[in-house]
Amino acid sequence: MALGDIGSTFMTRATAIRTSILICSILLASCAQNAERDSVCKQSARWNNASTQIGVVLKSIESSESGLIQNSFVEVVDALLALNESAPREIKSDVENLLSTYGALSDAFEAIDWQGGLSQKDSAVVSSGVRLASNDLQQAQSNLANYISDNCNLQLDNAVNMFPNVGTTLPDPVIQDEQSPDVAVGYDNDESVAQAFGYVVVERFGVAITAEQATCVGTALLVANSGDSQIVDQTYWQLLQEIFDSCDVKIDVAKSNEDK
Repeated sequence: MALGDIGSTFMTRATAIRTSILICSILLASCAQNAERDSVCKQSARWNNASTQIGVVLKSIESSESGLIQNSFVEVVDALLALNESAPREIKSDVENLLSTYGALSDAFEAIDWQGGLSQKDSAVVSSGVRLASNDLQQAQSNLANYISDNCNLQLDNAVNMFPNVGTTLPDPVIQDEQSPDVAVGYDNDESVAQAFGYVVVERFGVAITAEQATCVGTALLVANSGDSQIVDQTYWQLLQEIFDSCDVKIDVAKSNEDK
């Protein structure tokens, strides 16, 4: 065999090997994605039940029995732990955020011996509850529900949960005229997220505020939450009063808690 033929054969084999490796890599990635999807789908019914049950408990948290509250939180956290083990990349951060928030709320309730009647006066419970009602956590719950609906042929009975007495007086959504130009779709900007968070926090006190005040409160709380969450939980009422004062929001946190 001529030297040129040997070189040509070698190059052909090398190309074939590279092609085979590429195909195998694609197949392995596809298999991994399918395995992750199948794992989530296997857990979807459990998450559906857990999300529905915790939603019922949260709506009547102050009158719910401590045993029911405990069992519901244990199940929702366990369900999220199972989902988190194999969640695909597109919903991994959503599941992690949900696990962190539900876990913090569960720990806060455990610290008050699962007494729902004390929930509105405990700073750690309220602080974690505000996180659950925030835009990013509601979006995380929606993203998980949409993934399950699209890939597992299951429509969740209760896709989004919120802590009671928060998140019900957010600004009305903007209804776009069909004739107007399309608005770019994407994540909220920093100011809109802070403003929505501010409305969520202040709503529980039954006080109307301006958009500027909501942005001020939300921005300050987001900055505070970027630090040690345990310290924030322990000093939540004091922190909230300081933020209200600095944002000129006329709320006496201590008096409001006494009246509840």
